[in-house]
Amino acid sequence: MKRVLTGVLAFCVLMVVVLAPGLGIEFGDDQGAENEPTRITTYAASFEVSADATMRVTEVITVSFPDSPARRGIFRFFDRRDPNAPGLRREPRDIGVTRDGAPEPYAEYDESNGRYSVLRIGRESRTLPPGEHIYVITYVMDDVLLPVDDTDSRFYWNLIPGGWGQAIDEATLRVELPADTTSVRCAVGAGSVSGCTAEGQGTRSLVITVSGLAPRTPVSVSAELPMAAPEPPHTIWWAGRWDPVLGTSLLGLLAVLGLAVAAGYAGVRLSRGAHEVTPGYPLMYSPPEGIGPAQAQYILTEGVDRNAFVSTMMYAGELGLVELQRGDQRWTMTGVADAPARPTTDPVTQGVLDGLGVNGGRSFVADRKMPDTGLVLQSAIATQKGSIRRWALDEGLLVVQGLGEGGRILILVAAIAAVGLAVFNPLTMSVVALVPGAFALGGVGLIFQGAATRRTAAGRDLWSRAGGFRRVLETPSSQVRFDFSARRELYTAYLPWAVAFGVADQWAAKYRTEMAAEPPVPPYFAAAYVGAHGGDFVSDMISDFDSTVQSSISAYQSSIASSSSSGGFSGGGGGGGGGGGSW
Repeated sequence: MKRVLTGVLAFCVLMVVVLAPGLGIEFGDDQGAENEPTRITTYAASFEVSADATMRVTEVITVSFPDSPARRGIFRFFDRRDPNAPGLRREPRDIGVTRDGAPEPYAEYDESNGRYSVLRIGRESRTLPPGEHIYVITYVMDDVLLPVDDTDSRFYWNLIPGGWGQAIDEATLRVELPADTTSVRCAVGAGSVSGCTAEGQGTRSLVITVSGLAPRTPVSVSAELPMAAPEPPHTIWWAGRWDPVLGTSLLGLLAVLGLAVAAGYAGVRLSRGAHEVTPGYPLMYSPPEGIGPAQAQYILTEGVDRNAFVSTMMYAGELGLVELQRGDQRWTMTGVADAPARPTTDPVTQGVLDGLGVNGGRSFVADRKMPDTGLVLQSAIATQKGSIRRWALDEGLLVVQGLGEGGRILILVAAIAAVGLAVFNPLTMSVVALVPGAFALGGVGLIFQGAATRRTAAGRDLWSRAGGFRRVLETPSSQVRFDFSARRELYTAYLPWAVAFGVADQWAAKYRTEMAAEPPVPPYFAAAYVGAHGGDFVSDMISDFDSTVQSSISAYQSSIASSSSSGGFSGGGGGGGGGGGSW
């Protein structure tokens, strides 16, 4: 279930980041620099539209540059989208630029996920002298006639686009059409339906003259023609807002989706190769021999959680190796001086006791406020995790499979690549992120614990027996009874295992049901819980002991953090240090 929920959540996140460019705020005609220091004194443009819907444009723009700030040139951008023709993407071609009668260099690039084509006119290394400079920009646009019906068409164009950041003193706009117009409308301003008059209505030639245009003020003309519009050679099935997501090529989109399916299949194959079928759990009324509860937990889950350390200390207490005593915000673990010989204990439990130094009557105190004990505990817990994994591999219970830990790294890299491709969208086609994203989704099982290893035949046998014992501990007495009357001490003997398996409450309830009494307190807890009720002390003891351990570790980590960031003459001082402020 965890894998399914993780996969669903990851899929939702992936789809959000992939679709985000198409769902974001659209850039409109308000593009341009704020506080533009230049001014357009004259704007003269001619638009020659042919019968095949091709338009040749010449823009003669006289720009006045101030003394300060120094400027290098101008830029001109084109919106590839047309809200009146959702299937078209118009691209200027055959571009030419001159300044003051001489060719002027320019750079061409895209903005806003490919919506705008931008010409940056001028040299980076040269600023222009103040005064007026005349720019001539020529280009060709295709598919500029829109169908009205089978016999009529419309030329609907922003002769002065709304993205010019400069004010325009005077503008003269000439339009040559392939047929006499039947109706003409002219408008100044976004959303306006009037404001100018086109001379030459009813003819092929239109002239529009305007003056005193504020920045970002479009001038638009709509002229209907008694001729059918040619069928555009290339149209796109989706609206322009989805171009940053889907691109502008159907074949390209289909290719990306095909790669995503293949990548997802590859991820699924890797994930399935790492999956192990859970064996049957026969009823086992005693734990597997030769191992401790933490090892049983690992063979069941291929993971080690916080219960492993607590259950190990309780197991050592049950074996008569330590006594556990609770004090004020602390736990004292004392080795029993006349304890049984250590070789009878599993190596993991031995390692934990040796790491804490609790042998030969010596004690270790886990204190919530003592950083030094936190360091020892942190080291002992980390060592326990490593020793359990080594034990399983050395005993031939587990073997590394497939890519091992590399599989988890590969899935994480694919997930990062998917998010990066979607967010930064370098190809102006965020759906490309589905390729690594599908691989990561298909192989999501590789990130879970145990995916890098596989249990051998011996390991599966131990898995089955450990699972069978857990089944007995957690199953209600109405289904599986346990003969406590023969050996009442079995409850405390098996309590460490119940803690490791996370079923301590069920184990206590089982005893209470069958014996009609509260569970006994383990003797290795000294006087800490004398008189306590089993149903209370089990959860309280586990929580209190684990909380003390974690608080002690946290105290250690906090002391490290504070010392490494301090200054002066304390442990974290010296050197240049670091700092920052406002710009």
